[in-house]
Amino acid sequence: MGEAPPPETEHPSVLVRGAPVVDPLDKAVAKAKAEAALFGDAPAVKVGRYTLIERAGAGGMGVVWSAWDPELNRGVALKLASSGDTAARAQARDEGRALAKLSHPNVVPIFDVLDAPEGVFLVMELVAGQTLRKLGEEASARELVHAYRQAGEGLAAAHRAGLVHRDFKPDNAIVGADGRVRVLDFGLAHEDGATPGLGGTPRYMAPEQKQERALTAAVDQYALALSLREALAAKGGVPRWLEPVLARATADAAGDRYPAMDDLVRALGLDPRTRWRRRALAGGGVLALGAVAIAFAVGRARQEEEPCAGGAEIIAASWGGSSRGAAEAHLASLGSRYARDAAPRIAPALDAYARGWIDLHRNSCRAHQRGELSPALFDARSACLATRRAALATTGELASHVNDAGLPDLVVAVAGLPELRACEDDAALLSPVTPPTAMQAAEAGEIAELVARVDVERDAAQMEAATRDADAAVVRAKALGYPPLVPRALLARGRIDLALRHGDQGAAAFKEATTLAIGNGNDPLAVEAYARAVYALGTGDEKLGSAATEGLALVEALASRIAERQPFPRALLHNNLGSLALARGDRGAARHAFEAARRESIALRGSAAIELTAALRNLLLVTDDAASLEKIGSDLVSTRSRLLGATHPRTILARIAAAEILEDPDRARAQLAAACDDLHALHHGFSFQISICSLDVGWMAWFAEDARTARQMFERVLAMPDADDNTRTVAKGYLLLLDNDPAGCVAAVTSVEEVPEGAAPWRTLAGVDAAIAAASAESRAGRPAAAQAHIATSERLLARITSGFAPPIIHRRQHAISSLRAAR
Repeated sequence: MGEAPPPETEHPSVLVRGAPVVDPLDKAVAKAKAEAALFGDAPAVKVGRYTLIERAGAGGMGVVWSAWDPELNRGVALKLASSGDTAARAQARDEGRALAKLSHPNVVPIFDVLDAPEGVFLVMELVAGQTLRKLGEEASARELVHAYRQAGEGLAAAHRAGLVHRDFKPDNAIVGADGRVRVLDFGLAHEDGATPGLGGTPRYMAPEQKQERALTAAVDQYALALSLREALAAKGGVPRWLEPVLARATADAAGDRYPAMDDLVRALGLDPRTRWRRRALAGGGVLALGAVAIAFAVGRARQEEEPCAGGAEIIAASWGGSSRGAAEAHLASLGSRYARDAAPRIAPALDAYARGWIDLHRNSCRAHQRGELSPALFDARSACLATRRAALATTGELASHVNDAGLPDLVVAVAGLPELRACEDDAALLSPVTPPTAMQAAEAGEIAELVARVDVERDAAQMEAATRDADAAVVRAKALGYPPLVPRALLARGRIDLALRHGDQGAAAFKEATTLAIGNGNDPLAVEAYARAVYALGTGDEKLGSAATEGLALVEALASRIAERQPFPRALLHNNLGSLALARGDRGAARHAFEAARRESIALRGSAAIELTAALRNLLLVTDDAASLEKIGSDLVSTRSRLLGATHPRTILARIAAAEILEDPDRARAQLAAACDDLHALHHGFSFQISICSLDVGWMAWFAEDARTARQMFERVLAMPDADDNTRTVAKGYLLLLDNDPAGCVAAVTSVEEVPEGAAPWRTLAGVDAAIAAASAESRAGRPAAAQAHIATSERLLARITSGFAPPIIHRRQHAISSLRAAR
């Protein structure tokens, strides 16, 4: 049974109800060993049919012996539960039989209850290993938490059987050679709610236990958490994330602890580094599985009925039960107008994803059993499903904590969950990429799940968490020595920098990922990484722009080869090549690339479909035909509405873009005003975008001599906390015009006219609007020459704008300038 626990010095009288009489057995075994040493043979010492080998240790209720069972040809452990009077023996027998009914892989099983002349013995599994106390001297903090979670699983099983251990401590759990933790020494176990009197080890006793009050399963929770705290303290301290968990589990009042041991076990699994991992139930017990095996483990209760029916139980750990209830309750508490529309749809969307996962899990498992899936393909599907389950778990966690401002990003994450159907695309799954070795498989699975978590965190705009997890994924992938994982982790890390516009926008990570992915035979990842490098290099530092398309011919060949089965990388490549062409002022090449991206993205779903709506948005910037523009704008709005909902800010921004490209000024102004009002009413956090569209509506209203709307929009701009200084200044200038203060207007907007060469298109457009305002002011003041100078400035600035705005936006400024000339 492993090493004997260290002597307990605190009030030893409370540890046993009666000291067992073991000396005769000790003496008999010692005598037999001596005779064997002297004479080469000696009669075996037996208890019942079991041959005693040696004393293995002492527990709270008796002595433990290693023994041999000749009938079943196996080693066992014999624990002397009682050698007292008739009543004590009867109680020991009853408790032993109750414990024998408890079957769980994290509990040492009892095979038999033996009533012998020497006493009542419990015949148990013989486990070679070390106690949790000994493990604490060698293991890392992470390994200790994992081990104590297993012990908690065993205690939870006992609680479900109505038993309370009452004497859990680091010496009463053993880690076998197989790495599995078994709780042992249930010698003081009692039924939940009983008042058995003082018993246990004082150092680990809950307050109610010391006071001899009625005991519940909460005493085991207290002891386990206290034991873990003690072990971690010896390692340098309790991790910050774990402190509130242990504090709750060791609360003085039992009612302030977790409702059940299962809840504590779940809380111990929330380590930010490892919470994407889950345990599956297989073979009637809990096993720590890698990403390959975990998706196809099956549930305890249903395994005998249907080996492939355990998917619901597996996925429930990621989304279901208390986790789903907590998320739904939290979402219902959000108070914004947008939340009232969007929040009720999140839980049903995650429910549908979970059902799809269960169906695919079952179908794949059955196909494997029928011999339709090879072991390699079965493992590939398993790994794919494991990452999807990790993504679902991450999304559910975020749903439990999101605030009103973060809800739109959560909606993007929900809509962008990785496609389940990719896990049954067998041709794609059986790629040339070499699978990990058996030694690498578990760690590789964890890293793949971590990257899936990063993708969700990034889509949900949880950038701090995403950065932390992506950095960990890159480090772990490189340390593992399994090359195919490294480019996937680098791609995830680079996308964070690109989203945040940090440094080189992820260009170095994308380039490295491209090279590694080509070397590993992962063509889709290579094309995607290259496409993102194109965008990062071409739209970032201009000095790097020339490097954006190095090696393009090779990557285009790879993109063509995979296009039929995996269209997203090629569509992304064309979209980003279009963005590069647009940045260089080549509208024709940009339009050709964006049109290709649009065609290739039609069949996309999930995050790929959401991202590639950018192709439609970009087409608005390079299309000249009015009818085509209106059709593209309508498609953009309907697509985003379908993917994200009609009130999502990205959908409303699509409405704004679709309104801006309308040639009819009255229609454009009406639709732009409606969309801008909705953005203002539903999404206060988008104040920069609100200020831009409000300025445009105000400018159009001013030009149409709608002074009331113009004033309302310009005043809104000034009220926006994130409005750009130039936008604010232009709005102020037009308000001064409305107040009949032309001199004040000119003084306000003149600085905005001074736009340097190479400035961003939106800044240049602000300069155009400022010059138009100044020209109008000078014209009203009767200074035609000064007005002419500002008109010339507006024309010069407008000619600079070769990208960034759809033609109708430019046409309206040209018409305004022409009107000013005519009025002069």
